[in-house]
Amino acid sequence: MKSTDQATGRPGPIEPLIQAKTKTEQIKDELAIAGAELHLSSTALGQNLPEDQKKGDVRKALEQNAVIEEKVLGAAEELHDVKELLEEEIAQRHRLERELERRSPS
Repeated sequence: MKSTDQATGRPGPIEPLIQAKTKTEQIKDELAIAGAELHLSSTALGQNLPEDQKKGDVRKALEQNAVIEEKVLGAAEELHDVKELLEEEIAQRHRLERELERRSPS
């Protein structure tokens, strides 16, 4: 749901916060999935299997851990985007506060 200024039709001052909330929810979901996958990998690494099978499982788990690492790094990049959105919101609110101060009678 986008908030718009009815007078101008442009996004309202709350829009960056809505975007930040949406991105945060997506990141949370991605990290939950990555955590579950990491758990599966760790379980595979800890299993007591015959040596010939364990090598294959360990290899597979290590490959899966590399994929998970990429997901975590991607999530970190998304968090950076959220930070930028929040900084934008702070700057916008500061501009509005200055404008209100400028317009208010002394």
